[in-house]
Amino acid sequence: MHPPPTTHHSILTHHHRAQSNGHLRRQHYIVKEINMMSSLLLSLLLLSTATIRSFSPTAVLKWSRNNHVDLGVAAPDELFVPENQEGMNGDMGNIMRDMATEERNLRFAGIGRLYAKGATPSPGSSATAPSYLEVIDRLSQSTVVVVGLGGVGSWAAEALCRSGIGNLVLIDLDDICISNTNRQLHATSTTVGRLKIDEMKRRLIEINPQCNITLIHDFVTADNVYDILENQCGNSTTALLDAMDGTKEKTALLAACVNLSIPIVTIGAAAGRMDPTKIVVDDLIHVENDRLLATCRKNLRKFHGFERGLKLSEKAKVSMKKREWKIPTVFSTEVPPPVCNDDSSSFRRCDGPMGTACFVTGSYGFVAASLVVEMIATGNLLAPKQQHK
Repeated sequence: MHPPPTTHHSILTHHHRAQSNGHLRRQHYIVKEINMMSSLLLSLLLLSTATIRSFSPTAVLKWSRNNHVDLGVAAPDELFVPENQEGMNGDMGNIMRDMATEERNLRFAGIGRLYAKGATPSPGSSATAPSYLEVIDRLSQSTVVVVGLGGVGSWAAEALCRSGIGNLVLIDLDDICISNTNRQLHATSTTVGRLKIDEMKRRLIEINPQCNITLIHDFVTADNVYDILENQCGNSTTALLDAMDGTKEKTALLAACVNLSIPIVTIGAAAGRMDPTKIVVDDLIHVENDRLLATCRKNLRKFHGFERGLKLSEKAKVSMKKREWKIPTVFSTEVPPPVCNDDSSSFRRCDGPMGTACFVTGSYGFVAASLVVEMIATGNLLAPKQQHK
């Protein structure tokens, strides 16, 4: 008697399933062998001295994470390899650190060579001038705080990142408005409504994955300025770039930096200016044609005891030659159109009463960033003087 059709069908089905399972097992072994060979090949390439120079550590980390290859290195989301990262021990850790340093040097060699000749040698060094690699080290080991990430601060932050600053602290709590499009770097059709410093971090990490970026979601005020500078920023601040536009807040920040001996570069008002070639740099005490800075200067004298100048004699009130406060200031000699007095800060409005243009605000930011980079690269940090009556 012949077996029923259902039994014959089940036997064939079982046979086909067995064949299919065999194929799947063979495919699994093949994939596993390919992964093992890939891991071995990558290890050999990493250990090859001749190949190390052509590899990007961030690319290696990204490849290993995407392909589930264990290199013994923990890759963070930003693919940043800190110098003291746990788990970076042994030969592989040393190789990855060397590769990260090599990548950094390739990325910022132009900046290092630019400032090497005019830089001051490090203490204890017998060299007449530091090498370009030492300049890169100075920049990568520095910490720069940027206060205000608007029309000026956003451009300044990117310039600092592209110049090899290794640690950036971004302070702002403002979000991006559509009216920011004409002057702010981070303002695009897809970023409206998002926080400025969050968008800046995403952009800066793409520029330099090794840059350590700290975000402080807050506005600097007279009440919290010391808490932010001493506690939240820590005691490792190399220099501070002030891109705020509120007189009370700006005055408090300037006074705090002077009292804490933090080198600071401050920036005047860009609204109403159309000619970027009129931008100049001078000490805060010499600034002209800038109401924002004039009010800050007045407040520093009135509320914080800053001196007006040197007395020539007991009878003379003020000398013609004013004492400098050692606060480098970026401002424009262009006379803006007259407007009513507006003492409001940027976080109370999305746009001001006067027009602005990115080629002016960006120029302000670039000039300010250049001052910070020059001070750090050349080793000539300018600490503000504590001027009291």
